[in-house]
Parts: sequence; C-alpha cells; structure tokens
Amino acid sequence: MSHATAEDYAWQHGWEEIYTVTFVLGLDERETLRRFGVAEQDMRPYSWEELWERVEETDGCCDVVVAARAGDWTVAFELRGWEGVRWVTLRELSRGGEAVAVMRHDYAASHRFMHAVDGEVRTGFRPQWPQERWGTRPDALNGHMAELGLPTEPEDELDTWDEVVPASLALAGRISGVLFDTEVLGEPMFGGIITAPVPDDPPTGDPLAGHPLRGHDAELAEAIDAADPGVRRVAVIAEARRLCRVAGVEEHPVLAEALGRAQRGESVDERGMDRLVRLWEADLTGQPIDRETGEWIADPCAESHRSPGGRYSVTFVDSRTGERTCPTCTPWRRPSGEERDSARARWRAATAVRDTFLSDERKAAYDVHLTAAATDPEHAAAVVRVLRGEGH
Repeated sequence: MSHATAEDYAWQHGWEEIYTVTFVLGLDERETLRRFGVAEQDMRPYSWEELWERVEETDGCCDVVVAARAGDWTVAFELRGWEGVRWVTLRELSRGGEAVAVMRHDYAASHRFMHAVDGEVRTGFRPQWPQERWGTRPDALNGHMAELGLPTEPEDELDTWDEVVPASLALAGRISGVLFDTEVLGEPMFGGIITAPVPDDPPTGDPLAGHPLRGHDAELAEAIDAADPGVRRVAVIAEARRLCRVAGVEEHPVLAEALGRAQRGESVDERGMDRLVRLWEADLTGQPIDRETGEWIADPCAESHRSPGGRYSVTFVDSRTGERTCPTCTPWRRPSGEERDSARARWRAATAVRDTFLSDERKAAYDVHLTAAATDPEHAAAVVRVLRGEGH
C-alpha cells in the first residue's frame, strides 16, 4: 500500500460533483470495460466534451465508462455514473483479482466506498458515516482510515464532511498504489456505453445478512430476528419515538402525526415524510435545497462554470469564508459542528419515523435500531431484553 493522504486530493474541492472511480487489479482496459458491460464493438476513444454530451443525452445519469492503465491496475471512470459501486459489478471486476471503488455524489444521501477481493466485498462504508461498515472484513482498513481522518468507532465524529471524498480517494490510493487524477485518464480516453450491465442476483438467503446492525450488535440483530412480529413492531415505534425525544422533535406536527398513525396501523403521507427527511439532511450537509418543496437544488449556472471543452468545473469561492460567491449560484453554507450534531439527531429521528412504515417490518427494526447499536450500547442492551420479554 502507498501512503496517499487527503492532501493529495485537495484539488477535489470544486471538481466534479458526481462520479465514480474504480481501481481494478490484473485486468487491462478492454477486459475491465467488458466486465462493466461494454460490448467490444462499442469501445472507442472519448473526449471530455463527448462525455458531457452523453451526460446531457441521458439526463444526467451517464452510462459511459472510460478506462486507462496505471501500472498493474486499470482506472475506470464514470462521469455522472455509479455502476462501479454496485456490488454485482464490483464482484465481476474483482473476480480473480482486486478492485476498489469510490463514488462521489454531492446530491445523494451519501458517497460510497467499496473494496473487494476475488469477488468478495471485504470493506464497504458510506464516507459520511465511516463508523458503519460492512463486508467480510469490515475492520481491515481501520488503521488507514484513522490516519486519514475517517473515524471507525461509534463514539467518534467526523471533523468535517468536506474531507470525506479526498480521504476515501486516498484510502483507495493506499490500496492500489495509484493516485487518481485527470492525467491518469488522458485524452482521448478509451471507453464505451454500458449496454449489458451486470444483472442483479436473484434474491436468495437472508437479505439482511450484510446489514450494518449485525456488525455493530449481533445480539440485538438476533433478538430482532427471534422476536414476535407484534413485539418487534412495538419496539420499532418506541425506538423511533425515543430518537424524536432525544432530538427534541417529538412534538413536530409531521412526526407526531406519523407516530400516531404508526401506532394505529395507518398509512402516512410519504411525500411529507420524505420532504422533512431531505430538509434535515440539508441542514446536516449544507447542500442547497428548496425549503418550500423539499427538492434538492442543482447549481443553476453549472454549465457557465465549466471550462472550455467541459474538462473542469470552476467554482468561485470567498477566500475568507470558503463559501461560493457567484451571485447566480445557490449558496452552499457549511454548518458548524454544533449545527451538524443537532441536525444529525433530527435527521436520524425523521428517518426512523419514516422507516416505521416500511412493509418489511424486520428491516424496519434493523434500520431503526442501528443508531442505538452504533452509539448507545447500554440502551441497545435494554432493547434486547424487551424483545426477549425479559423486562422493560
């Protein structure tokens, strides 16, 4: 492994907002593209301008992947795409070798990091929540993660979300020994349209086998599995209510009504719940959002900020505050640590209330109790006793 650092990726600030980069060991460019699902006859050179044209043609969800050799590894890049972080794709890419993928998505719930060896995901996590990991070896990279500022213990907090993408790319660099930049890809780039993506596996076995809850608290997961559905349902609602109380939002009209409906077994206005979750996620991340509609706001002048040929995104920043200054851009205010703590609690509470309405009540129990398992082992132990009928 190399000793890449987040500073090696400081140039990421103000670069592309949505992309996936995948490092593949032991495959050349053509075989990498084939395993992504690109037909041989569709492989050809691409310019950055052509990539952006394809982004426009696909309404922002680009299906082109390009690949370039870097020593023993091949670097695959998807502009506005995320095929590389699909488990089934990563399994194919790592079959007989190794692969590591990093997805940056500034407008999704989270970015993504995945490391696989010989068809097996060893370590996966969402960079904004690196304390919650999954895979056959979820702790294998803990030493490097800690050095890069990605906390691994439930009680630890990120210093800032601004550095999670550079840190994740540095972690991938430590695994592969490759420092990613646009020069690695070169121009023209060799790639193609993904016309035959790796199909999803048919559902088999336990769909919650890889749920993060099992990694944090296997005893709690076992208690949920063994509990009577009625007891499990009561525990889910009680935990969602507790998270609301902890966050100080138990009396919020949307949440109070939703909890009442959950208690009575009634349905809920999903749009209202989704809007509230997004609003509080925006408070947590600082991402621009229309507070009336609850819809994310894209930069209205993103294209005017693109360099000739579309190769780089250009962002105007106030050197004193670090905030965007272009008057036609949506302001992106970075919340303080105290603001993030408050928003995180509200977001977790709203998400938990929404999860009480999942049709899969076992998954709802896993999702709703994950926060307790990760942050409050004493309370998690009390939940186990309740689920087992041992007391309240």
